Amino acid sequence: MACIFLKKEFEAPFEEFPPNTGSIEFVGTTSEFRGQGVASQIINHIIENTPYNDYVIEEVADTNTSAMNLYNKLGFEKYKRKPRSRN
Repeated sequence: MACIFLKKEFEAPFEEFPPNTGSIEFVGTTSEFRGQGVASQIINHIIENTPYNDYVIEEVADTNTSAMNLYNKLGFEKYKRKPRSRN
């Protein structure tokens, strides 16, 4: 069902996306596995097994402090802030 609703989002090209850069999106773990390093392992696996030199986390809500802490711990830095759309 999610694929049907998010199909447009997945197929839309990124604007001003840097060359040789991979995008990591929609990483999540079920509540029973949170805090056990699962998301870190998933992201590290992606980085180690794909051919890009750089990676971006396309979008994270400011209120998702757990995700922001995880990405900071993995070495990601905030480089661009987009205003929240009100559609």
